[in-house]
Amino acid sequence: MTTRRALLEGIAAAGGINAAVAALGALGGLLPTPAQAAAPVLPRGGRPVIVIGGGIAGLVTALELKRAGWPVKLLEASDRPGGRCLTLRAGDTVREADGTTQKVEWDSAPHLYMNPGPARIPHHHRGILGYCKQLGVALETLVNQNGAALAEGPDGPVPLRQVNAGLRGLVAELAAKGLPRGTLEAPLTTADLEALRAMLRGFGALDHQLRWQGSSRAGWAERPGLEEGKPTAPLDPAVLLNPVLWRGATFAEGIDYAATMLQPVGGIDAIARALAKALGDSLVLNAEVFALRRTEAGARVEWRDRQRNGRLKQETAARVVLALPAPVLAALDTDLAAPRRDALRDLFYASAGKLAFQCERRFWEDEHAIYGGISFSARDVNQLWYPSHGFHARKGILLGAYIWGGAAGARFAGRTPAQRAEAAVADGKALHADYAAQVAKPVSVAWGNMPLARGAWVEWTEPQRAASYALLRAPEGPYHFAGEHLSHQTAWMEGALISAWAALEGLAWG
Repeated sequence: MTTRRALLEGIAAAGGINAAVAALGALGGLLPTPAQAAAPVLPRGGRPVIVIGGGIAGLVTALELKRAGWPVKLLEASDRPGGRCLTLRAGDTVREADGTTQKVEWDSAPHLYMNPGPARIPHHHRGILGYCKQLGVALETLVNQNGAALAEGPDGPVPLRQVNAGLRGLVAELAAKGLPRGTLEAPLTTADLEALRAMLRGFGALDHQLRWQGSSRAGWAERPGLEEGKPTAPLDPAVLLNPVLWRGATFAEGIDYAATMLQPVGGIDAIARALAKALGDSLVLNAEVFALRRTEAGARVEWRDRQRNGRLKQETAARVVLALPAPVLAALDTDLAAPRRDALRDLFYASAGKLAFQCERRFWEDEHAIYGGISFSARDVNQLWYPSHGFHARKGILLGAYIWGGAAGARFAGRTPAQRAEAAVADGKALHADYAAQVAKPVSVAWGNMPLARGAWVEWTEPQRAASYALLRAPEGPYHFAGEHLSHQTAWMEGALISAWAALEGLAWG
């Protein structure tokens, strides 16, 4: 017999989390509230530590050690902190491992920037939000879902509000028609059934015969004014089965993508810069580590000072925290145990990438009333992001491709920057017919080609998790480890931060 829990799970699978929440309300359910995360409390004045890698994991590790009075030095090979927490602005240069360079030729203005790595913070990532609050990083809303944004359908672009309304109406009508026949076989009372019918009618905007006939939720074919408006006609149910449409419409149902989403004002690197400022002279930039060796008292770190013509230096410490992406750590000259080195080499990192254009006119606002949000493509570019800042400014930076990896990511990485831009323009025309005339000055980042990252984020397989996750998280002699790959929130700054806290606990007790 079907329980209320099973019923709600079925509704969520068919109609998304909003449908389940609505049903929960109709049946008198309650939702739990998660607890707030916090950094571990460290003993005061511990042993000297060297942290290698100035991404979010390394920055957080070093900052908490400094706060606890531990002697700490953070070595970062780049000339800026943050790792993949990167913002590109006018005058910046993108350098790939093969020597390819791109100069960012955008205009200089506070709202003209691109976040090629992390770009948004879910409201429940309490750790990274906590550091933003502590360090005074100003935040603003990021519009992750926008009903005015588009999805590429078989007959052209369709506003997401029309897709959402059609999906909800279709699911609600099917569910409502199933109730009288008892197909749910659930222990529901007559009052429960009436509550569910009322919920389904409201959820799907059904008529009194529990039919989906369209509504203004899908938008207006003729806007109301002095005369009554006419809603957009319902989409053919067969069209709604197009994966690009329904995936786009339900994208923000995922807990990590649901409102409210946030972004730092002026670029994601505001977080890295604030962490670096708090670290002060404990952070050393342009410090390229090339070898690690154990000593009787801990470990020796050998590095080149890239600011001083590659001058060789050595540092020793009781403990070393390796907060590097797995492919970078695997390529380093170390005396790590063979099983760890093999496990690091076996990890697969997504060949994700992003490409952005400067637009002389914010045509998405002018012509489509799109203020932030994401449009969904059936082509390699995958997603177009409209900026959630600088509304009504004359110019804007449009993210013209966010490629998550796979075959599309490999094609993206294998092209020259000019070829990537040409392909992105061709794909973008399917969503905006005059796209080619609107976009200019492309800049792209293929994370697999970036020498200090060698990939965007780790993609664990279940067998790898079972065989290697505990091994890679565990300390090894003087070495401790951190990074988003050592969490179950891979690809997120929160995962990097949580792994840093775990490394700190190991340092406190090891």
